[in-house]
Amino acid sequence: MRTHIHEVTDLDKRIIQRAEPYLKHLKETGIVLGRSMRKAAAVCAQEAENAVRDTLERASGADRGVFGADTENHTAAGKKNYAVITGASSGIGLEFAKRLSLEGYPLILIARRRDRLEVLRRELGTECLLLPADLARREDLIRLCEDLVGRRIDIFINNAGFGVSGPFVATEVAREIGMVDVNVTAQHVLFKYILHRMEAEGGGAILNVASSAGLFPAGPYMSGYYATKAYMASLTRGVAEELRQAKSPVYVGCLCPGPVNTEFNDVADVSFALPGISAEECVDYALRMMARRQTVIIPGRQIRAAVIGQRLIPTALTVRITAAQQKKKMEGPAGKLASEQTIS
Repeated sequence: MRTHIHEVTDLDKRIIQRAEPYLKHLKETGIVLGRSMRKAAAVCAQEAENAVRDTLERASGADRGVFGADTENHTAAGKKNYAVITGASSGIGLEFAKRLSLEGYPLILIARRRDRLEVLRRELGTECLLLPADLARREDLIRLCEDLVGRRIDIFINNAGFGVSGPFVATEVAREIGMVDVNVTAQHVLFKYILHRMEAEGGGAILNVASSAGLFPAGPYMSGYYATKAYMASLTRGVAEELRQAKSPVYVGCLCPGPVNTEFNDVADVSFALPGISAEECVDYALRMMARRQTVIIPGRQIRAAVIGQRLIPTALTVRITAAQQKKKMEGPAGKLASEQTIS
């Protein structure tokens, strides 16, 4: 059921038309309503209006859902369609799985490690389709797209990714190419594929998980990672504007968090210059901003201030400051630079 404002206006007109003969009779007979009766009538009218508004809001909420997806994009029984999450076995992806499960979405969970996905499915206790895939492998990426055929998708959290850190001359090229394959190629292909699907099906929401790193001019000692995230941030903003101009029913946004306290940080003994936020806080903010259809989502006040502040100083100085912070972040317990970081 869809309800629009003009339907409320039509309802008001019909009520007035039905009331007109009685109002005319009161005027002709000279009958005057007492003060108490007028007040009682006003209260009844106000309560009736409130009831109508509450009903319309509930109907609108049921129709549009958290991210504005119409009921036409849901099954005939009113059941929500799939929420698809890549990199679902840990960190931000894991938290999205928990939250969207609570929202009533059946899930399609994608990650390299089936055993971790099995544990998550048992923990959630809701409908979960597991599609293990290594998104650095083209054959896995193609197979994943084939596995998604015929499954209606309401939400896509394009989250899988990792980073390689260290001086560019010292990092392993094969690992960097793998990072580009996951952070750029796989995210790009899945973004385009699912966007085509949602356009054809009449709506949906896509969140590309990038990083605040993608909003800075460069990131020495993590140069490749910063570049991949800048790619996804730029791609998302460009596509979002195209969809806006086309009046598309599909929402597209880009999540750009700063430090997030995930298991990676504990294992790698990473210390950030800015305090990290929890995965729960990150996802909660992301969902609220998705509901508002915000394009670039930056959780955490301090990192938002840092992103804005770096625009006010020379680019060369920003890059030097970033280099200093990256060195601090990568120093492990032995005071040596870490050679590789995995970031979900």
